[in-house]
Amino acid sequence: MVALTLVDWLTDIIGVSAPSTLEIIFLMSGFLGTAFFLILMTMMMLGDILGGVFDSVFDTDFTMDSDLSFELFSIQGLAAAVMMFGWVGMFTLEATDTEVYAVIVGGFSAAASMYGVGLMLKGIKSLESDGTMKHEDAIGERGQVYSRIRANESGEVQVAVDGTLRTLTARAKDKNLHLPTGEFIKVIDVIGNTLIVEPLSDGEELVDEEE
Repeated sequence: MVALTLVDWLTDIIGVSAPSTLEIIFLMSGFLGTAFFLILMTMMMLGDILGGVFDSVFDTDFTMDSDLSFELFSIQGLAAAVMMFGWVGMFTLEATDTEVYAVIVGGFSAAASMYGVGLMLKGIKSLESDGTMKHEDAIGERGQVYSRIRANESGEVQVAVDGTLRTLTARAKDKNLHLPTGEFIKVIDVIGNTLIVEPLSDGEELVDEEE
């Protein structure tokens, strides 16, 4: 019932009367794809804020680390593809009144949108990596766990690198070790863009306080 009401509302906006099955598919794809795409964009922009709040306040593991970002962008690419397939296919069908053309043009638009999202991901990743920063400069630095590091999994830590506090992906040296949010750590190695850390000993924390 809700779906039929939604279709009627969309057809009224576009000016389509008695929509065919293909037109309904295009309309629903365009509308749902757009809604999902906008939701994912909002989640991406607010990811760091929400991740910190959920992780510290609710003791959860909601984080926008590199793995989750990749999954999110993959889903976002699919959402963009569905969105473009729906809207471009619909307007092509209205312009040409040929279903085959509409499906073909909609399919090409979907593929192009996924490629565009891939380029956007690559660009954002390059900005995040920041060519002026060398991860090796973090070795020896002390910091704090920002997003818990579970046993044999990655998390995030905050450390000062070149005078700037950064939130970076990290793993514990001891794969069986769990480092909760707020734990003080020391960077001992770097593999790729992932920091290898270990918890500070009581003696090291005491020296830090005295300094």
